[in-house]
Amino acid sequence: MSSDDNSKDIKPTEVQLASFAKKLFAWIYDLLGALGIFVLALVVGQILLYLATFTWVEDFNQVSLEASKSPFWALYLFLTVQYYYVWCWVKGGQTVGMKAWRIQLYRTNGELLSWKQAYVRSLLSLGGLANFWSLVDKEKRGWHDYYADTRVVELPKDFYKKKPQKPLI
Repeated sequence: MSSDDNSKDIKPTEVQLASFAKKLFAWIYDLLGALGIFVLALVVGQILLYLATFTWVEDFNQVSLEASKSPFWALYLFLTVQYYYVWCWVKGGQTVGMKAWRIQLYRTNGELLSWKQAYVRSLLSLGGLANFWSLVDKEKRGWHDYYADTRVVELPKDFYKKKPQKPLI
């Protein structure tokens, strides 16, 4: 939540920590969204590459093949997909999968993540594998949650029907 004048009107609500199962199902759901972002980035990147080279290159397939071998191409695709997660966490604390499973990501003080925290959390998540640590952790946190000082909480069923709320962790 932002720290503007409206934040004084926001009442805290009690939430519980999200289970591993809910996080897993949200992760599976989000793979579809991430795949869509990946394909979109791939197509847009190929179109831009073609537009940048079509005047002097006769065989675009060769250019495309060579570009796909570049570490910069892999980095571009990785950062594009990562940005999907980071943007969702910073702007609303939820990806599409998290929203479907009524879980949300917050800092331990109940605020949304900063860009830096979201990028750190995303990089340390190892593609979601860090969540397996939450199976043995009493606070149900993954490695990335410890470092970024975040919690994934399960929202009450009527959370969106009420006035804006701040989770009471």
